[in-house]
This record gives sequence, C-alpha cells and structure tokens, in this order.
Amino acid sequence: MSDKLKIGLIVDGEHVSRYVCQLADWARTTDALCISHLIVQERPTAKKGRGSFLSRLFGKSPLKHAAVALWKAKTRLELRRLAAVEAYRGFQETTDMGARVPGRIRVTPLVSKSGFVHRFSDQDLEKVRRENFDLLIRCGSGILRGAILTSARLGILSFHHGDNRINRGGPAGFWEVYHRQDRTGFVVQRLTEELDGGEVILRGYIPTQDAHLLNAAMLFARSYYHLRALLLRIARTGELPAAEPHYPYSGKLFVTPKLHEMAIYMLRRFTRSAATRVRRTLGHQERWGIAFAKCDWRSAVLWRGTRIETPPGRFLADPFVVTREGRSCVFAEDYVYRASRGHISAFELTDGTARELGVAVKEDFHLSFPFLFEFDGALYMCPETCDAKEIRIYRCTQFPLKWQLASVAMKDVVAADTMFFFQDGLWWMLTNISCTEPHNCASELHLFWSTTPLTADWQPHPRNPVLFDPQNARNGGLLKDGDGFIRVAQQQRFGSYGASARLFRITRISTDEYAEEAVSSITPDFAPGIHGVHHLHSNGVYSVWDYKKWQRP
Repeated sequence: MSDKLKIGLIVDGEHVSRYVCQLADWARTTDALCISHLIVQERPTAKKGRGSFLSRLFGKSPLKHAAVALWKAKTRLELRRLAAVEAYRGFQETTDMGARVPGRIRVTPLVSKSGFVHRFSDQDLEKVRRENFDLLIRCGSGILRGAILTSARLGILSFHHGDNRINRGGPAGFWEVYHRQDRTGFVVQRLTEELDGGEVILRGYIPTQDAHLLNAAMLFARSYYHLRALLLRIARTGELPAAEPHYPYSGKLFVTPKLHEMAIYMLRRFTRSAATRVRRTLGHQERWGIAFAKCDWRSAVLWRGTRIETPPGRFLADPFVVTREGRSCVFAEDYVYRASRGHISAFELTDGTARELGVAVKEDFHLSFPFLFEFDGALYMCPETCDAKEIRIYRCTQFPLKWQLASVAMKDVVAADTMFFFQDGLWWMLTNISCTEPHNCASELHLFWSTTPLTADWQPHPRNPVLFDPQNARNGGLLKDGDGFIRVAQQQRFGSYGASARLFRITRISTDEYAEEAVSSITPDFAPGIHGVHHLHSNGVYSVWDYKKWQRP
C-alpha cells in the first residue's frame, strides 16, 4: 500500500451517490492507488428554529414554496424518463459504502452562519493529517476552507459540474438546458481559499441534453469516468497536472431557479415535446442527402453543387470520394428506414451526374462514415462499425463494389468516424470514442499511432482524449492541405445533431503533442430548407458534402 497513491474521500455520510460507490469499486481493482478512508462530515445538531435546508433557502414566501413544488414535480417526471435508460436508473439514489472503503475518520465541520462554508477544528485536522494522505477528494457538501486544504500532500480535488468560465453555481446541468447552451461542461480543480477559484487540472464537455436530469446524469457519468484516468495519471507521475491559467469571470452566480424560471423551463420542455409529436404525426424526419461539385475543396461553392437523388425510404450521408482506374466514385452511408440500419453504397460521378452502382459493404449491423485511404497501392475503407464494438478495415478487391475484411484495428471499443493518415513516418488514427453508457461519440477525439495501418497494435496518445468538446471533437472528414491535413469537425447544437461543421488545420502532431487551429466554417445556408451539414471530403478532383432537412422518408 505504501507504493500506492493514498486517497481519502470527504463525504457527508455512509450513504453516497452511485458514482462515488463506482469510484471506490474501481479503485479496488487497480494497483496504482488506494482509497483507504472515508472522511465523514457529521453535521452538528441543528439549532431550534433554523428549519430545513429548503426552508432556509426558500423562506416562507408562497411563490418560493410553489417553486419548490414545481421543482419536485419536474424531478418526478424526469426520473421516469431516466428509468427507461438502464445506465441511469436510480440516478438520485444513494448507496451504503459498507466495506468498499476500510477506514473511517469522523469529523464535525465548523459551519458558517450561511450554512455553506466548512472549516475543521485542530483535533479533526490532526485525525486527517495522521493518515498521511497523498490526495483528498471532496465528494460531499460544503465550501472547504482553512488548513484542511493542505492536509494532504497534493491537496483536495473537487468537481464543479459546470463550465466555470460561464456557469458557476447550480443546480448541476440545469442552467445549460434552460439557456439552450450547445454544451455542458465540468472541471476537476484543486481547491484553494478562493471560492470558485480553484486550480483547474481537467476540463471536459458533453452535448447538452434536452432535459435537466438527463443532462446531469450524462455529465456525472462522463466526469467520474475521466476522474479515474486523471487519478491513474497522478499515481503514475506522483504530482498533479499543470493547472490552467486563471481568467476573470463576468457571469453571475447561478442558484436554484425561481418560480418564473421553472415555469419557463417546463413550457420549453412542453413545446419541444409537442413539436416532436407534430412532426411524427406528419411523418417528417431529419433526412440526410449528399451533393458534389467537380473542384477541389478550396474552390467548392456549396450552393452550386449537384445533389445526388436520395432513393425513397432511405437517406444518404457521410460521403467520401476517390478516383481510381479512371473512375470517380462516391461511397456513402445508405440508411434504410425500414431496417433501421445503414450500409455503404457507391455512386459513380460522370459528366455532372451521379449513377448509383449498388452496395459496396453490408453487414448485419449498422455501417456509416466509409473513410477511404490508400496503403501499398491498395484501397482501404474504414466504415463506422461501433455497433459491432470494433474498428474494422476493409480492402477493395475489385473496384468499386467488392470488399473484404482486412484488419480489425481495435476490439471491445465503441468508436465512430475513424480516420487514418500518414505523416512524419507514422500512421495516425483519429477516432471518436465513447467510454460510458448510453454511448455518445460526439465529445471525445482520441489519437493513436502505429507504423502500419493494418495492425491491432495501436499506441494511445498520452493526452487522450486530445479534444473533449462536442463543438469540435467529432470527425466529419479529412482534407489534404499541401503536406498537411485539415480535419473537418462536426458541430452539435442544442437539440440538433450535425448542425454545422468547422475546418481545423492540424498544426502539431507527434507521439506526445497534438494541436490544431480553426480555419473555416461550413453552415447550412447554401440551400433552402436545410438545417444541418456535418461532412466534407475531396480527392482534389471532386468535392462531396452532406446536408439535412425535415422530410418524409
């Protein structure tokens, strides 16, 4: 145990959230660290007349009591929805830690008059210091102040479940939905005496969901998963990662919503639900289509593009184009509504027209995003095969419609929109991985490298995920840019997948670095009735892209 990173969890009692329990269970499976103690904050007996936390927070005002009632009603409705998602069932329930963590240190915090700030007596501080913790993690309530902040070698880590650059306060995950923000963030920070001014050592984002508790559940699941990776890194290096620089915060402190804010939230939820039901009644769905132009990507004018006719009952998306054996062909996701599954179809481009050739690759699971690359003179395709929990590579045996499985780059992984390229003597793989259920591949971009693309021995980049943001992480194509590459990234908007795209030039890539800079944007303004575009590709002869609109299949 002496060689392990020794951790204590600061909690409010023996019953803790499911995520804290999962963290403790995980810690027992690794040799790198040990969660040895719970530091249990035992609240002093409340003075007569102080009342409950809610009564102190909302007072006796009828409007505030109405806000509490509406909040409880909202919570009941949204918990029913969460119950339908296996990974989120029991989201708000607590679990007895039992024997998960062997040690106990019981302390009685000295609580400020506001009820929020916690300090500790010298006697309680000595109990904590005696155990010589490397790190403490705040998993309970209270704003910790005083000597407790330095009672462990590396200090105290704490979550803030919000983007602290624009959203400080709570409730976690609510205000992002209320304000229809495109993303919801979280940070892990080392606590300091400055309220909301801790040293941020980890930051990440998820796409904002359309309901508060759904948003919060995804946020907690994803943030606690990445806390594990952070703890392993700390255990390996023996120190905390470098902290982000501080910048001024100009926003307000968010608090529990008032009655009129709760009413607005509920009205918006009802309006979105009603709009969805109307579209279903009319038979309208988001339907993707693809278009092309005979030019390089730099010269592409999207409104001049030629649309490829989308067959009835299907949609087309994620086009990639290649010219081979004197023929230019587009390979695209061909989604069949009746089967609720996609395959890869090919279209030949000639004289400004597109002719459907047929099915190129079809499996008994969904396929999309048919990324194309060449290696040793042969043509390969890596379609999205996340339903199979693999990253597969197919080799073209007879262009363009005959393909066979050549390699499985990774197994037991939920990955989408994988791309390969060769630069500086190495093959690089950029892929969007989801590590928590229910899976969503929009937030994280992971980088791997190898000396050959046809291998299962891909080395992970030490900074993975190299991007953790649904505004730029998910791949939407790869463009040649002289000796380098432009990565096309999908942009997710609140309530809209694939709303637009951005182009990022890869400026640095090595086995220990990755950096890119934004150079352009693609928005759904080039044709009437469309409200999304998330893909662009070019082989220098033709450029291809996709778009979406509300249509009957």
